[in-house]
Amino acid sequence: MSIKKIYLDYASTTPIAGEVKKDIKSVLDNDLFGNSSSLDHDYGSSVSEFIESSRTDVAELINADGDEIIWTSGATEANNLALIGFTEFKMKDRPLKIVSSFIEHKSVIEPLMELKQKGHRVEFITPNHDGYLDPDIISRTLDNGVDLLSCMHINNEVGSTNDIALIGALCRDKGTVFHVDAAQSIGKLLLDVRKNNIDLMSLSAHKVYGPKGVGALFVNHETVGRLKPLIFGGGQERGMRPGTLATHQIAGIASAFRLAKSSMQQDYLHLSKCREIFLESIKDLEGLKINGDSNNTYPGIISLCFPDLNADSLIFAMDDLAVSKGSACATDSDEPSHVLKSMGLSQEEINGTIRVSFGRETSYEDIETASSSLRAASEHLRLISGGTA
Repeated sequence: MSIKKIYLDYASTTPIAGEVKKDIKSVLDNDLFGNSSSLDHDYGSSVSEFIESSRTDVAELINADGDEIIWTSGATEANNLALIGFTEFKMKDRPLKIVSSFIEHKSVIEPLMELKQKGHRVEFITPNHDGYLDPDIISRTLDNGVDLLSCMHINNEVGSTNDIALIGALCRDKGTVFHVDAAQSIGKLLLDVRKNNIDLMSLSAHKVYGPKGVGALFVNHETVGRLKPLIFGGGQERGMRPGTLATHQIAGIASAFRLAKSSMQQDYLHLSKCREIFLESIKDLEGLKINGDSNNTYPGIISLCFPDLNADSLIFAMDDLAVSKGSACATDSDEPSHVLKSMGLSQEEINGTIRVSFGRETSYEDIETASSSLRAASEHLRLISGGTA
């Protein structure tokens, strides 16, 4: 299938990098088909050695130890394992107090709602109007005694960025376990689990030019150690995530993380320039509002709001662009974005919001085309609705 649209939905997923494809193909071509748990022969032991080497590659990106990396099918599973696994393993004679926020991904919010139904005390903090968490509110919340705090690093809808270093310091000072959903930020912003006092962190490959279907969970061996598994039937991953490991997928995430480590600074500068060019070229569009704080955001994600227009109509009118209304996890739902709602946007503003996200392969020519397409689409929709061009 030939698709000629300009892809500007990198926050949803990224294309697999050429280097990553080669590394995955190398695994498939070099007969690394053995089961890493079968250590009685070379077929199994060679795969086991490769997987442990890959585990180290992932760990080095975040300043962790290799044995602190647990392979998962992606960040959704990692979030579930972190939250449910920690809570059910640590619960002794009392329910736990867990704090998160309304800007989180559904794979954090829904497991927490499940834990709430089981009797745990779960509290959701409302973000500020720019879509990130106020450290002062977090500090006051922690004063009341919190067992676990979970928050994302980069928000996938508006690009707002939480101060992970400060939040981690607050949690460590209060003895609160700190979980970070880094699905959107891994390989894009520097993360150091030691300096940032992170106890659990969810990682994904497909947001950073790796394959879908593989991710990881960092489990701090000093502060957490073990989690109760979500599935049972094997001793793999220290018993926390049983099941035969997918060697070629693990090759993909390790390759993507190695590439990210070497290109992170260059990527950030490129995306910053893309953002600058795009916003400058559309700054005079009628009714345009940028959701979030431009001084506290990841440059690759821009949330554009046209309160007097409809996002579906706007996307349809820009038939040369691949953009979205927001999180891919909610595309099958008619419910308004819980993130935008928590930021205080009106229903009209939510209905008129689209997300544009850039990546390594976004060219400045793509940016020019996108801004022209957005301008033409918005002016056309106003004309047919009786407005002014």
